[in-house]
Order: sequence, then C-alpha cells, then structure tokens
Amino acid sequence: MRELKNSIASRQSLAPALRTVTATGTAIDRAGFESLTFAIHVGDWTDGEHVVHFEHSDDNSDFDGVLEDELVGASAGIAGATQVFGLTVGDDGNSPNGPTYENENVLIGYIGDRQYIRAKITTTGASTGAFIGIDAILGHASKRPTE
Repeated sequence: MRELKNSIASRQSLAPALRTVTATGTAIDRAGFESLTFAIHVGDWTDGEHVVHFEHSDDNSDFDGVLEDELVGASAGIAGATQVFGLTVGDDGNSPNGPTYENENVLIGYIGDRQYIRAKITTTGASTGAFIGIDAILGHASKRPTE
C-alpha cells in the first residue's frame, strides 16, 4: 500500500470558527508544490449568507479575485465586476449564487499560476452565523518527504 503523507502538506488558511462577520484567511505560499486544493469544512448554519471565495497574488501583497477558469469544483458565481467564483454556505437551497452547503466538507482545486493564494468568507446578515474552517492541501511536492 502507498502512503500520501510524505507527498503532501497541509496549511490552515482560516481556523474553524463560528462566522458572523467577513474573514480573510492566511495566504498560502505554493513554492515547492505544483498543486493546491482547499478543504472547506462547513458545520452548522443558523443564519446569514457566507460566501467562500479565493484571492491570489504574485507578491503576497496585492491580491486579486480568483476567476472561474482557475478553480476546479467551484459551484457558484458571485456577482461583481471580477466575476469571482466560490460557494455559498446556508440551508435554504434557493440561493441566487447556486447550491448551498451545510454540514459538509467541500474540496475546491486551484489551477492558477500565482504563488500565494488565500481564502475569504464574505458574510452578510448573520447574527449567530455558521461554523466554517478552511485548510489548504498542497500536493505534487518537488522535495519529499514534505515538512
């Protein structure tokens, strides 16, 4: 049997927490890895709309929204000039931004070419919120074992 641990690395972008306001995650440095997938852990949702999307940068300073063709598994377009794509957390099933998620783990892959990428949760109308955490799984390491 093969093992995966020594070929990947995991970094936390947003710690699991009850989200009632907009939050921006820690930027992930992709140096030394050819692939990145975000694992979005969605727990109980009580109210508000929580839109998860991503930003990337060449210099870890100026970030732009990640576009649809740079993501694999993004399910919902977010209205706006940049047409950033991501997913919406909730339980009504009728979001204008597409499917909603509650009590699920969702994987979204990044296929862009920027060195730094971070997750962002834009929250509106929440008083008790939703539990959400986001990890980055880095793969196809140039050096193994990974640290």
